[in-house]
Amino acid sequence: MDDDIVNCRRNSNYGQDFITDIAENVSLSTPPEVAEILNISVRAEEFDNLYCIILTPANTPSMATESHAIVFGAAGLLGWATLNQLLSGYPSSSPFTRVTAVLNRPVAESDLCLPSGPNSPSFGLVLGINLLQTNTDDLAKQLKEKVPGAEGITHVFYFVFAPFNDDHIQECTQNCGMMQRLAGALNIVAPRLRSFVYSGGSRGYGIYNPSGVFQPPLEESMADGLPEDYAKTVAYPWFRKILTEASKDRNWTWSEVCPDAVVGFSPNGSAYSLALHWAQYLSLYAYNHRGVTDKEIDVPFPGSEAGYRSLYTPVSSEILGRIAIHAALHPDSCGRKIINMLDNDTPVSASDLWPGIAAWFGLKGVGPAKDDILKPSEYVDKYRHLFAQNGVPKGLTCGVGQGKKQLDSVGWWLTFDRQFSSKRLRSMGFTEQRDPVDGWLEAFERFRAAGIIF
Repeated sequence: MDDDIVNCRRNSNYGQDFITDIAENVSLSTPPEVAEILNISVRAEEFDNLYCIILTPANTPSMATESHAIVFGAAGLLGWATLNQLLSGYPSSSPFTRVTAVLNRPVAESDLCLPSGPNSPSFGLVLGINLLQTNTDDLAKQLKEKVPGAEGITHVFYFVFAPFNDDHIQECTQNCGMMQRLAGALNIVAPRLRSFVYSGGSRGYGIYNPSGVFQPPLEESMADGLPEDYAKTVAYPWFRKILTEASKDRNWTWSEVCPDAVVGFSPNGSAYSLALHWAQYLSLYAYNHRGVTDKEIDVPFPGSEAGYRSLYTPVSSEILGRIAIHAALHPDSCGRKIINMLDNDTPVSASDLWPGIAAWFGLKGVGPAKDDILKPSEYVDKYRHLFAQNGVPKGLTCGVGQGKKQLDSVGWWLTFDRQFSSKRLRSMGFTEQRDPVDGWLEAFERFRAAGIIF
């Protein structure tokens, strides 16, 4: 609510003491029960010889203390995770009074499956901001025109990445251009900006190289030691340079939050969500084997024995969102740093997780099959029509799409240990941990509630 100026007088004969006396009299003459109902405070201020008595809602933050978070890529796997936590009021002392979600394609607010309540921040959806085909000035204009309160943006969460076929060098160029334009536009539009959080990933540790590059546990300091021929295919080092330059001599900083496998929900599908990929596969597998026998149906892990046993550190959407917010709110300790994201300090393997994942669908998760079987995407492609035939039409439209072949290969390709170190994360004050299986089951429940799986 804006301040309400109730009395102003321009006269050099009236000073601040005089106007303050009036303000105090107004306060004293207001019955306590009325003041409680109105929830106001009274103060006096001088604006260039203009003396004003101002009524302000009590306990309401002024513009100088309000925080406005904007989430780019808000319907995606990482963006939704952060948006969900922002609107859930995390942390309990959350300073955010306004949250804006920027979407690339239309999604009804009801389909986003977001929390709401009396203590939730003000929330708005924004469509049509073109990050790809624009320039800095035009992007600044878009932000001003389409984002209510853009000038008050204090925290940016950027979870946008535009793939470019199989040309990783061109992909870097494309995504670096988007990042540079946005940083420049924010410098024009948002003078109160304090933090810019974006996502890196395990690709920045060289896992696309056969057998990896570094010996685990993978520590953030390793990210600057990639082999030159590999580094030129990774955008994250360039992001760090772009944002370091853009924030120079300004009051904001950046943090790169780095997940490996992200386990979570996305409301309209996600090209690279392993949780969604396996959820649709296991949902159809269980549906097709219902009533066949009284015994549990075995479902083999889709991968090799080495892939089944290799160690890694997944992160659930809940923990991911909270780490991103923690980094944004602690720029002094988290600024200009890469920060690993993980559910638990103890690494796990698929052999630890697969039985619990399969059990949620009433199946018995077992190790890799010796015989050739359909890969998850092949199985889903063959039986996807069953979703529409049995009242789950979003199962057709909200799958993984273009990322399915890469997700199929996870169990065969990632055959080496690649667990993250949690030392930096814990040293920055984020201590929350959870059982990694819980993140999978939580995601499955959300997919079912959203009508994406049986």
